[in-house]
Amino acid sequence: MLLVGFAVTSASTAPADAQPDSLLADVVVIGVPGLRWSDVAASPELTALVDQANAGSISVRTAGPRTCPIDGWLTISAGTRARVSESAGECPALPAANGTVANWQFYLDQQRKYHTDAEPGRLGALGKDLCGFGPGGAVATAGKDGSVSKWWPHFDPAMLAGCDDAVVDAGALPTGAGRAEAVKMVSELVTQAREQDRWVVLAGVAEEAPGAQREALVAMQLPPDNARRWLTSNSTRRPGLIQLTDLTATLLSDSAPGAPIDGAEIHPTGPLHTDAAAVIQNRLDAKERFEQPRHVVLPVVLTLVAVQLLALGWYLLRHSRASRRTAVVTLLAMGGFFSAVFLSTATEWWRWPRPGVSLYVVTLGISALIGTAAYAILRRNAAVGVAAVAYLVLLVDGVLGTPLQLGSTFTQGPVVGGRFYGFGNSTFPTLAVATLVLAGAAGNWLVPRSRSYAALAVLLIGGVAIIVDGMPGWGTDFGGVIALTPAVLLLAWFTWRGRVTLRAVLGLGLTGFAAVAVLAIADYQRPPQNRTHFGTFVARLLDGDVTDVLIRKLELSLGYLDNPGGWVLLVTVFAAFAAALWPQRVPSAAYRQWVNASPLNRPALLALALCGLVAMLLNDFGVLLPAIMIGFVLPLLVARLVDQTHDRSTHQATPRGKP
Repeated sequence: MLLVGFAVTSASTAPADAQPDSLLADVVVIGVPGLRWSDVAASPELTALVDQANAGSISVRTAGPRTCPIDGWLTISAGTRARVSESAGECPALPAANGTVANWQFYLDQQRKYHTDAEPGRLGALGKDLCGFGPGGAVATAGKDGSVSKWWPHFDPAMLAGCDDAVVDAGALPTGAGRAEAVKMVSELVTQAREQDRWVVLAGVAEEAPGAQREALVAMQLPPDNARRWLTSNSTRRPGLIQLTDLTATLLSDSAPGAPIDGAEIHPTGPLHTDAAAVIQNRLDAKERFEQPRHVVLPVVLTLVAVQLLALGWYLLRHSRASRRTAVVTLLAMGGFFSAVFLSTATEWWRWPRPGVSLYVVTLGISALIGTAAYAILRRNAAVGVAAVAYLVLLVDGVLGTPLQLGSTFTQGPVVGGRFYGFGNSTFPTLAVATLVLAGAAGNWLVPRSRSYAALAVLLIGGVAIIVDGMPGWGTDFGGVIALTPAVLLLAWFTWRGRVTLRAVLGLGLTGFAAVAVLAIADYQRPPQNRTHFGTFVARLLDGDVTDVLIRKLELSLGYLDNPGGWVLLVTVFAAFAAALWPQRVPSAAYRQWVNASPLNRPALLALALCGLVAMLLNDFGVLLPAIMIGFVLPLLVARLVDQTHDRSTHQATPRGKP
């Protein structure tokens, strides 16, 4: 089913707005660390340029915890994310250049130290007749040995006559006095470059200062091709958004292909711009959309947890009908949160007054609505209803190209830059839980009628989720497919046969691996600019440079255990695994009764545990993935146990012969 789905849709996943090869034949990239859309709004000169440009924002995320100017320029040089800066302290000064960039070997050593997979000097080695201006321009255009042949310490438009392309360091903007004057000088640089009949790309390339608020910075391309539109690239697939490595790909657009880079050539897409004021307001709104979720998610979760604890306390004290229903609904609302984080995006809360407060209220409101509606309609099966909502929301969102993901509280957004399209690390646990809970419920309902039909239902529900999760252009989730496929197959086998053997486990594992491998190889066959994470991984595997990627992901995964909170999560995760494997040892009669109440309750728990374990071992989120799964499953399970306890006590209290 997975391969059939890929064959049907792969032809339609290539971006529709392909860019002509000659559009950026001669380009000047003007990089300005810290250039924000608020600077554009405050500058009449830059505002005037917006009316003459394709516009957007640029993610300046590199391989480190922050992006200082040296990290940004090295990333442009390498075409993949580089790292030099530490998480604290002042940003390192840019190196001097006099025929060779000073300390070049140190920058190369830092990439090996941090396993970034970056090769500074790639742009200079593969580029055409490339010129650099300013310290950052020297870093960006240097060859692999750090040498710079055509470089000047300051921008001189007359020198562009001897260049095919050029990279200009306009200097970091001061954070206090003098910022307005510096912004005005940037606009003058753009005007001078345009007078040389060049395409000009103006872009922020780094954060302006340590500890500064991180956001997607300014990106403009002048002049536009035919009319003013939004900038994008195949690496982000989001109108109005590009990333640093797209600048490298654009400069190399008509050069001989070399080693894979993380970016893609920028091009315009989407509707025409109306006016500069509307464009600037759109970008300022986008800033709120990308920034607020990081601050709101914790208050929302803490509010829901506090309400649950209060409701459960009331129920334990009173055991009344009202207290029981309140406890169940609040638990279901916690489950509804995992859909609300995405549905809230549809409300466009970032356009409302006080966006952060609006997002907080909207997310809580949708969570409560889902929990209340599920209980009102389905009663004892309300948990299945909550899971079904999450399942349908993510399937529809995936097929539509994940418009609800970007800017939601469960995705990292362009500031982090971990994933610009498809299902991210936090989305997958929601889909996995929703899929396996729904598949288990469907199987339980059909097993008394036919085990074969029940197994087919599990495969259908799970197979659709796997297709949407893994399909290039939809979920595009390489690791998620690897984790979810064996879990679905295990649950389907349990449903069909009623037990599982070692031979079956090996066969299921090989089947899942084969499905993922074929999908990845099929994606690799597409043109490099249209490949997703699947094809890119195969390309790097064949090129022999995948080791650094795997080491870096392992380090990120283990990094979550650098504090006591990470170890608490790990202990919690393994306790949950143990509860799934040995339910008879769990000190809860209600839980043990529920496990034995239906034939697929325990197999569904085992499938969830398997999925969480594989995801934890393979993903750079590590222990956080199964922890998120537990955060979704646990309130649904407790809500069912509370209702189950009430049903049992009511039945026992009913006199014989009474209805």
